Amino acid sequence: MIGSYLVELLVKEGASVRVVDNLEGGSLENLANCRSDIEFIQADLRDRATCRSAVQGVDAVFDLAAKTMGIAYSGAHHGQMLCESLLPAVHLLEAARQAGVSRFLVTSSSCVYPDDSPVPTPESAAEQNCPESANEGYGWGKRVAELLAGYYAREGMQAVVARLANAYAPRYNWRSGEPHVIPAIIRRILQGEDPLVIWGSGRQTRSFIHAYDVAVAMKTLLEIAIPAVPVNIGPHEETPIAWLALELTAMASYSGRVVFDTSKPEGPPRKALDTSRLRQMLPDYDVSIALQDGLRETLSAARAFYGRK
Repeated sequence: MIGSYLVELLVKEGASVRVVDNLEGGSLENLANCRSDIEFIQADLRDRATCRSAVQGVDAVFDLAAKTMGIAYSGAHHGQMLCESLLPAVHLLEAARQAGVSRFLVTSSSCVYPDDSPVPTPESAAEQNCPESANEGYGWGKRVAELLAGYYAREGMQAVVARLANAYAPRYNWRSGEPHVIPAIIRRILQGEDPLVIWGSGRQTRSFIHAYDVAVAMKTLLEIAIPAVPVNIGPHEETPIAWLALELTAMASYSGRVVFDTSKPEGPPRKALDTSRLRQMLPDYDVSIALQDGLRETLSAARAFYGRK
């Protein structure tokens, strides 16, 4: 989802781009606009030999590979989430070091922050405690990848760490069953679930950013390449999940009931990133797609996929 916007930006600027993906999460349809302009390799980045081959002859690597399965699955499979998030990062970083790749971007996550972090959360909060309990295995996987990037930066690699808020876009893999909050709510609205059951109280807040705006920030951060300094990427606003659910039901003209189930996990009560460092490093950067506009765009894409009018 994020990678397709990034690839388009790179191609537009004349870069020679190699994409490696095992297509476990979907197809190449998100790259339809630039498929003829890139080299594509179908392979699994959990494999060390694949990573060695993938980085040969390249100047920069953006690592967007990760295991993302939603809060319920993550909370029940911390070991798997740690392992499968960490393997691609470790293998790619080591392969890049051996191949002399000069620039490397590690895609990290707000899941690295402890449950008791201040909100908005500054990058320094990750040093205070374990990652958030609901996604602890996944969070540790990201933290170790960041740590390795930091060590390699001391050895001369220009390694950048981007910590993301909740990204969304119409290019979500609608075929998957991953319960990320925006596509999950949209899917259930369009499938006519009544009542529409939202996990938690609805008072929990998250920060949502369109994948295109994430891609712009990632590309620009790697261009300036301040080595291994974690940088939060996200919007300034916190969005309550109740507002999100009611906004989407209104956009979709949904007439059923909305119910908040407090017996289900809702994750941290608040989640918003302090983006002061991002604004300092990229003073001209700002999100270009407002949340309501992005939600309409995403809802429209979902309707097209599900065949709803």
